[in-house]
Amino acid sequence: MADMDITDKKDDWKGAVIWKMPEWIEPVAIVSILLFAMFITRRKSYSIMDRARSPNYRPLIATEDSPRVSDDSDLPQVTNTRYPPKRRRILGIWTVQTPNSTRFAGHIHSRILQKFPFLVEMFYWAITYFFYRMTAYLSALWYGGKDGLWEVAQDHGIALLEMEAWALGSGATNGTQRWLEWRVQQWFIIGAEAGDWRRVFLTVLNRVYALIHIPGTVGFIAYYYTVAPNHPRFCTVRRTMSLLNLFAFFIFTVYPCMPPRLLPKEFGFIDTVNAEDAASVWMSGNYVNKLAAMPSMHFGYSFCIGCVFVYESGFLRQWCRLTRKRVEFDSAAELVSPSYPPSRSERDGQRSASARGMYLFTGILYPSIILLTIVATANHYFLDAVAAIFVVLVAFICNKMLLNFLVLEDWLLWAWRLEKPEPTTGLREKIK
Repeated sequence: MADMDITDKKDDWKGAVIWKMPEWIEPVAIVSILLFAMFITRRKSYSIMDRARSPNYRPLIATEDSPRVSDDSDLPQVTNTRYPPKRRRILGIWTVQTPNSTRFAGHIHSRILQKFPFLVEMFYWAITYFFYRMTAYLSALWYGGKDGLWEVAQDHGIALLEMEAWALGSGATNGTQRWLEWRVQQWFIIGAEAGDWRRVFLTVLNRVYALIHIPGTVGFIAYYYTVAPNHPRFCTVRRTMSLLNLFAFFIFTVYPCMPPRLLPKEFGFIDTVNAEDAASVWMSGNYVNKLAAMPSMHFGYSFCIGCVFVYESGFLRQWCRLTRKRVEFDSAAELVSPSYPPSRSERDGQRSASARGMYLFTGILYPSIILLTIVATANHYFLDAVAAIFVVLVAFICNKMLLNFLVLEDWLLWAWRLEKPEPTTGLREKIK
């Protein structure tokens, strides 16, 4: 690396901290979001203690409009038994019977969940966080210790930089200028040192990277649980994001990758987030796997969320209908295209033109801002974002794989003497 332009990186570079947020802001924000979501999605007139006014909820039967259809692949059939066993399909091949936990609906912890069904979603994400914490330990074990892991991750990061330089045709250029990530970050840093508007913008990006990732994702889950037109649609999104996590965690374990900010000094990248003391409580120290750059979960979450907002805007469905009408008009040479009544999902999600426009705008803006953030702060490579898009698409296609774990959930509910609550998503007008 003798030809590197090492003068471009200042060891003592320190961003001008325009404002500093207390460390307690992020955990308080996350807890506040969760508590508010629990309150908004509660079953309003259901009493945990007063059984006379709020009797036990009856076993749910698999009907077309059951809010648990997407959760349960094969709900119990109606039999003469009061609590018939559930029948589950595993990999579409085997059918097994699992215990029916409905008999525990009257237990106090079951009634608490029935009052606050969003607690189930919080439990799912707690399990996800546990698996994330395991990635760093498993990677170190896989590569024979922390020293070997660090070296392998550094080689992977350098390989990504050189691959991008080759793909962009700048591989023959000497010095750090051949890396697009370096040029993007330097554009902000030069402006920050000159004191122009880029100084404020870089400070904002540092805070966005540190403070938006987890609170923003938790906020989205809470928001979509509340506004989704039905629970099956919410479950599709939740399963996609959960499977995105599992796929990404596997890649973190077998392909550790060092982010640009941790590469040796001669590569010229600067850790602007820590330089401005903007590090998140949950994204620093023992809470984070520092060698998990590929794929970028920051961008993976934002891309998934953006896709949901774009879909909910209805513009894609409208464009597809117009395209279908145009094709039929051209093929049949009709003067008037036939009208198509809106599907059930479209009727459920009717919104005003301004609301649809805001959904589309948010769906495009949010992942775009996150992409700029992860690159400008030297936390990810562009290929990390590309890989994240691919993982999101695979997770969406394979999201129903998680239904195979319902067998384990049934036995866990039985062991805890707990009945899973009926969700309130899509039933806001019925929650009384």
